[in-house]
Formats: sequence, structure tokens, C-alpha cells
Amino acid sequence: MVESLGVFERNRVPLELKILGLAFYIQLSSLRRAARALSEIHRVSKTAVWKWVRKFSEKVNVNPSRMVRRLIALDETCVKVNGLEYWVYAALDVDRNEIISMRVYPSRNALASEQFIREVLKYCEGKPTFIVDNAPWLKQALEEMGLPYNAEPFRR
Repeated sequence: MVESLGVFERNRVPLELKILGLAFYIQLSSLRRAARALSEIHRVSKTAVWKWVRKFSEKVNVNPSRMVRRLIALDETCVKVNGLEYWVYAALDVDRNEIISMRVYPSRNALASEQFIREVLKYCEGKPTFIVDNAPWLKQALEEMGLPYNAEPFRR
């Protein structure tokens, strides 16, 4: 999504690291903590993270509030940085083009998916319908939680 929106013009820092930085910032709510977490992998300043967040927020609303939501797209992607793998989960309100949540996990499975979905539901009134790809861990978590979903391939 970040790539398709054309958020970043220059790529001195790998795009994967910027995505991880955005997810860390959304998860930790602190530029300093996000930069510190990223610096375990690649030296990054809090100013760099701030610039990434600013550019991203120009394209997508990243300040969700609790409201009625009709459709939420869920997806996860593997980000590889310096030989380490991280799974970045994202939830997007389809009607508002609003990022509801992004989280970083060390693995992808039904447990991580369920934890992420519970976080997303904090910003929803009622039960929205989720759109997921054919990832079995997402479908399993939604089924176990009794939430409606449609499985559609996101990429063609």
C-alpha cells in the first residue's frame, strides 16, 4: 500500500525499513522508541522516523477514532531487514481510506492475528465485515471470533 500510494520519493533507506518504522511508530506512539527499536537493525534517527510519519499521514489518515465501520481490509506482509523477518499487520477502513492499526509481530499465526483483530475492534462500533486474502491464520482468527469476512485476493 505504501508503495502504491507513492509516499516516499527517495529511497536511501530501504522501503521495508520505512514500513517497519511506520508500524513501530503507530504501535509505540513515540518517535524516540520507534527509532530506538529500528536502530537495533539499522541506524535511524527519530527525525527520520518523524519525516516518514509526516509523509505517510499526508496520504492516509492515521488517527482513528471509535465509530461504526462497514468494511475493514486486513493484510499482513513480511518485512525482511538485515536477514531478520518481521510481520507487519495492517487494518484499513475501506470507506474512509483510514489506517485503523498497524502492528509488528515476530511471526504470523492465528494467535497473532486474533490479537491484532482485537486491537482493531477497539476502534469499531458493532461488527464490521472484514476483507482478507486467503491467509488461513486470518480466516481462522475471524471464524473463532465469530466475525463476518469475505476472502478475496488482494494481489492479481
